[in-house]
Amino acid sequence: MEEKLTTLPGAVSLINDGDVVALQNMATQAAPMALVRELIRQQKRELGLVVLVGGLAVDWLAATGVINHLIGAAVTMEQFGLCQQYRKAVEQGRIKVEELSESLLNARLGAGARNLPFLPSRGAIGTDLIAQNPHNLLMLDDPFGGEPVVACRALVPNVALIHAHRADRFGNIQYEPTAMWPDIAIMPKAAQRIIVSAEEIVDSEVLRRHPEKTILPGFMVDAVVEVPFGAHPTSFYPDYGYDSKFHLDWAAAARDDTAVRNLIERFVLGPENQQQYMDMVGGVETINRIRNWEQPG
Repeated sequence: MEEKLTTLPGAVSLINDGDVVALQNMATQAAPMALVRELIRQQKRELGLVVLVGGLAVDWLAATGVINHLIGAAVTMEQFGLCQQYRKAVEQGRIKVEELSESLLNARLGAGARNLPFLPSRGAIGTDLIAQNPHNLLMLDDPFGGEPVVACRALVPNVALIHAHRADRFGNIQYEPTAMWPDIAIMPKAAQRIIVSAEEIVDSEVLRRHPEKTILPGFMVDAVVEVPFGAHPTSFYPDYGYDSKFHLDWAAAARDDTAVRNLIERFVLGPENQQQYMDMVGGVETINRIRNWEQPG
């Protein structure tokens, strides 16, 4: 078997400028933030981004000029507010948005994962989404005589970036079933290449004890990197919660470009590795707090 274990720089070097990148993300939850920081450090440009519900990761990528196109249902930091850098980039025309509902996006990715030209849906009927996306959504008569459906054109990203609970060095990926989200079940299987960061790299025998938790076999995965707390400051259930302090600090700075540059330089460009990053965001105190799902008073 081919070993897939590599470093963050090595993994992200597989991504080319102009690629369409599918990013695991649910607002404040389960984003592969270590991989996102490496995208920024390597100064990738003109990436398209596919997200079900984007959050702080999208704001970082917008603030640093990495992305110029977004396909997704929503971008928000939930209770921490709007993603102001993303909003500004869209308003200024630096990022083009293709808005889809969650059901439409999952249908498009589902078609890509199944090597089908499209999958049908009824999720957009009665909305403006069909008129806004005429190249990818089309009303279609039911050949069996039923009600019309929406044909959702297959979406095949160049690369998928995900964060997982554990993996072995051959790229077999495990995810805790209670933490499964729709994007992790469908999105990576639609992509041409898959890059994974994992909380820990374990022996293959450890994975064999619970084969039902393996969501991706090694032959589908192109690179895997061990990155403890690789989803911080988002949560990664059941291992740790999101970091409220970090989100609040970013939200307070996000309207000010100088403050944004300072935070990017400090937390993204400054740390030389994940351990330095975790030390900079609070070290043991922060780790204990998010592991206990505690938020600062």
